Amino acid sequence: MRKKTSLFPALNVSPVRVLNLILMFILILAIVDCKQERASEFEVYRLIDHLNSGNVLLSPYKNFSGSDQEFRAGFPAKSFPLQDLGVDKNPFTLKRKLKLGGRDMNVIISPPESQYGFDIDLGEGSILDFGIGIVREYDSEEMTKGSSEEKGVNFTVVLEAEGRKRTVFQHYLPPPPIEDRETVSFLRHRLDLPRAENIRLSLITEGNAENMAFWYNPVLFQKGKNSVNVILISVDTLRADHLGCYGYERETSPNIDSLANDSVLFSNVYASSPWTLPSHVSMLTSLHGVHHQVYHDDERMDPAILTLADLLRQDHFFCTAFTGGGFVSSVYGFSKGFDMYQEGGGGVHRQDAAEYLNRLVAEWLDTHSRDKNFFLFVHTYQPHDPYACPEPYKDMFLSEDAKWSHINLMGHLGGRSNLFKPLPEGERQNIVDLYDGEVRYTDEALIGPLIRKLKQLDLYDRTLIVFTSDHGEEFYDHQSWGHGHQLYDESLKVPLLVKFPGSRSRGTQISNIVSLVDVMPTILEELRIDISELPHDGKSLFPAMEGKDKEDRSFWADIGDNVLNSHVPQKISTNSGTEKFILNKKYTEEDLSFFRYPPPETGPVELYELADDPQEKRNIADRRATLVNQLIRTIDDLYSQARKRNSLKPEIDEDLKEQLRALGYIK
Repeated sequence: MRKKTSLFPALNVSPVRVLNLILMFILILAIVDCKQERASEFEVYRLIDHLNSGNVLLSPYKNFSGSDQEFRAGFPAKSFPLQDLGVDKNPFTLKRKLKLGGRDMNVIISPPESQYGFDIDLGEGSILDFGIGIVREYDSEEMTKGSSEEKGVNFTVVLEAEGRKRTVFQHYLPPPPIEDRETVSFLRHRLDLPRAENIRLSLITEGNAENMAFWYNPVLFQKGKNSVNVILISVDTLRADHLGCYGYERETSPNIDSLANDSVLFSNVYASSPWTLPSHVSMLTSLHGVHHQVYHDDERMDPAILTLADLLRQDHFFCTAFTGGGFVSSVYGFSKGFDMYQEGGGGVHRQDAAEYLNRLVAEWLDTHSRDKNFFLFVHTYQPHDPYACPEPYKDMFLSEDAKWSHINLMGHLGGRSNLFKPLPEGERQNIVDLYDGEVRYTDEALIGPLIRKLKQLDLYDRTLIVFTSDHGEEFYDHQSWGHGHQLYDESLKVPLLVKFPGSRSRGTQISNIVSLVDVMPTILEELRIDISELPHDGKSLFPAMEGKDKEDRSFWADIGDNVLNSHVPQKISTNSGTEKFILNKKYTEEDLSFFRYPPPETGPVELYELADDPQEKRNIADRRATLVNQLIRTIDDLYSQARKRNSLKPEIDEDLKEQLRALGYIK
């Protein structure tokens, strides 16, 4: 028999010592491994994602024998099948986005009698967060009768294990009152569930089949599991050079400047478009306009495009948005990937939009932020024309002889036909002063309170905060007003602050030219989400922050032909280092006749050396013919090779039209 030998004597250490060394080595590996992975180990579990035909135990749609038209007509009018990443199969199209007021909500349609069963394990401290609701579209005869005496719907949540059932929730919801053709009853609930394994959780609706019942986004999570969050703040129409942290002489931004002290500040950031819709599409998809092809107000995102919210949702973040609507409305596809997408809170119908938006966000944080990792998108139009905000901010920067204490700029000019109208210097400065008051109000009413709320809730240090804008604003810098029709820096350069968890790399400033399409890859790299195989144009900003990427990046910005009936032809801009190029399509005679004041004469090409001419006053295209020709070929290659996407048209209702009128975009 072969004699056994021991490794321990050879090492001259005891077995206990070796065991301790092994355990220490494992611990070190675990610590290193933790640094390589995203901080969160907990996964938000969405029941809506796990609904398939097998766990639709009972549903009127299961054996529906009517026509396809009748089938589709059976769903709420303001709903459509859910296309968020991770939803996968959608039996009988029960998974839907439902618009309730200004909110897009993910729901499971559940008309009585319906029962959905999910086989799951419940860990310690499990919570089921959900809503229940009824959408009832009354016909004219029902509305004439007045209030309804019909039965409503009984909503029940049942846990079943080893043949024993336990009802953990039961609520009767009456039919909504007859006040409009489409009315809604809706309630939110949060249940603490017992620890249990191998159970079936059932969602059951019983009652009047005339009521279109639904479960709002039932989600399971565990108490105290919030470990990392992402907040993306987009302040519409905010010029970088009107913030103190970017060198502005006025005190327009004390709270933003304080955030900048805890952040990495990027000083040369270019938007992909000088107006809201295409720029936000680029920000949230990391695609240049030529690739997402949303250029006009009658186009919307192709649902096949993956968004930042899609990818974070798939990575088990709870995704919520509070926006000003308008051209960031869900009708353009922005709600894709979000568990809840609310619009109108930061719009222009209220002079105190920033303060109102902050109240909505603070209320959401108080209720939803403690137990699950979240992605929060916050957008406001507050600094956007018209320039009118509450006192004392509206008067804060005005001179004693100021002509206006508020102004609707496009209205004052007389519409887009007067985009190029000159005004006296005193009036121009008055307009700038009002804009600066808007910036200060946004800083004080939204940014400051939001930061304080995050600190109060002990979320600030574990939250990645990205602060930026979609485009700037023109104050006749190049003989025009507003935005959306020029590609000079006053329209394209935006702020970008990235506050990492723990304020890592705080106080760093990066001067490299970068683009808003780089925001999404940066967020995803911080969270260790690999998108190398997915279509995107941006690049993570980490190489620039780490000194590995020392060169200026190429940005791409463009506008389509005659956007918003502006009669301004297509323009495309890119760069080679600090040399910025603009390609201008020629105005037609019809376009020129539209304007009461002629647009500035620019010629077909412009080239500016930004290092020596940051105001873009000296066109050097004639002196750099070789570079100009090279950039034209690059543009031609990019645009000719771009795959044509399906042209998608948004359905714009009267509420959205009113928002767009208030923003000065349509009449």
